[in-house]
Amino acid sequence: MTAPHETNGLARSAPMPEPRTIDVDGVQTRYYDCGSGPETVVLVYGGNFGSADSASSAWVWSLAIAGLSRRHRVIAFDKLGQGFTDAPLRDEDYTMGAVVRHAMALCRRLDLPPFHVVGHSRGGFAATRMALEMPESIRSLTICSSGTLSTGVGLNEVVLAMPPYPSGTREAARWVYQQYCARPEAVDDEWVDAVMAVLANPVYQAGMRKYAGEGLGVKLFIPDLARMKRETLTWIGEGRLQRPVQMIWGANDRTVPVERGLEMFEAIAAHDRKAGFHVINDAGHFTFREHPERFVALVDSFIDLHGFASA
Repeated sequence: MTAPHETNGLARSAPMPEPRTIDVDGVQTRYYDCGSGPETVVLVYGGNFGSADSASSAWVWSLAIAGLSRRHRVIAFDKLGQGFTDAPLRDEDYTMGAVVRHAMALCRRLDLPPFHVVGHSRGGFAATRMALEMPESIRSLTICSSGTLSTGVGLNEVVLAMPPYPSGTREAARWVYQQYCARPEAVDDEWVDAVMAVLANPVYQAGMRKYAGEGLGVKLFIPDLARMKRETLTWIGEGRLQRPVQMIWGANDRTVPVERGLEMFEAIAAHDRKAGFHVINDAGHFTFREHPERFVALVDSFIDLHGFASA
C-alpha cells in the first residue's frame, strides 16, 4: 500500500492552508498556522534573500505540514526578505543576525508556548541559533542537512556550477533543485510553480536588487554569517546547546555529505548523550520532500520523547 504522501518513494502534492499575515516589528510577515494538539512545531526552511533560482518560501514544507499537522500545531513562515514576507526595513539588516531576530520576534509575537523547532539547510543554522538564544522557548531541535552549520567548505558552488539555463527561468529553477535531490523526479511542477511565484513578487525582486545589485550580500550578509558561524560553533563546543537535538540527513546529499553532518553530530553529542543522527536512504538535500512520511515519523517520534507529556 502506498503511503498517503508518497508514490514509489517520491512526494506527491499536498494542499496548503490559507496563509496569514502579521506585523513583526514593522515587517509584514506571511506564515501558515495549521493543525492542533498539545505540541507546537515551528519549521524554518533554508536559503537566503537574493537567490535568483532557489527562491524558497514556507511552501516548501507543504508535505511535512500535511503529516505533522495530524497531531500537532504547525507554524511555517516566510523568513525576513524571502517568500512573501517584507524585505528588511534597513540596509544593515541584510544579515543572518537580522533573519534570526525576526524569527524569534515572530514566535514571541504569536505568543507561542514552548515549541519544537525544525530547521533545514541554512534554516538549520537559524533554528540552532534560536535554541541557543531563547532556550526557555524551545523543547527540542531538529537539524536537517545544514551545510551552513557544518564545519568545512560548502559544496553548493561545485554542485551548482555551470547551470545550463538562463537565470530566473523555470528551467533554471527546476535544474537547481534537481541537483539538490537524489532523483530529479522529486522536483515536480508544483514545486517549480512555488519558486516562480516568489521570483515574480515585486518585494522579493527589490530585495534581490539590494542583495546582489547593490552588493549587500558581499558587504553584509556573508561577513555577518561567517562571524555568527564561528560564534555558534564555539558555543556548541562549549556545551551551550542545552536542548534535545536530533539530526536528519540524506544519504545521497551531494551538497552536504553525511560525513559533514557526522562531524557536527560529534560536537553536539559530546554534550548530549541522547542526541540522535538519522540517515534517510535514496534522499538528497530535501529529505522532507523526497521522503515525507519517513521524515514526519522521525520528527513525531522525537516530539513524543521530548514533548509536554514527557516533561
